[in-house]
Amino acid sequence: MGTYRNPEEISGKVLDLIRKYNVMELGQVELFFPGERTGVIRAMRRLEKNRQIFRNPYTGLVSSSGFAYSVKDEGTIRALWVLGDMVGRRKVESHFLAQREDFPVRIVFFGSGEIYDILYVGIGDVKLVNGIYGKMRRPEGRHIVVIEDKELMGQIQIPDVVGFCLVRDSGEVEYYRKREKNGI
Repeated sequence: MGTYRNPEEISGKVLDLIRKYNVMELGQVELFFPGERTGVIRAMRRLEKNRQIFRNPYTGLVSSSGFAYSVKDEGTIRALWVLGDMVGRRKVESHFLAQREDFPVRIVFFGSGEIYDILYVGIGDVKLVNGIYGKMRRPEGRHIVVIEDKELMGQIQIPDVVGFCLVRDSGEVEYYRKREKNGI
């Protein structure tokens, strides 16, 4: 995103980001502002003091409101780790939270003239997700699939998958590609 020197500008951008995604981990917020860790921490303290954001004392998660914790979604939290990692790897021009109707898509982002979806597929969602994408409901875009377990890669049948990701509890993202049947 660039280097920001104005604390008010950092605070505004941090607040916009948290409002966009409702609930985030502190480490995720920092990923969107490379090289600005100190400024982000100060901005978060200021926003929390002014009651513009809220931090859960038990989980450490920050949210746009006290109510936002009730709508927290683990799949979206994991997808945010992937998006934050992408921000550090390539140019991400714009990103936003997907609508509920776009299930299992959690986040959509644009970069280098391409549209990408970040999907989350849990262990109990494989059959449903395969059924949805079997009907080619969403033919455009490229899909990054966040999985709960590596064993799910062989079971998921989604077209245009760029890769699979496994997100550790620490936020570390591991990337995988499914091998084609001919070994390539």
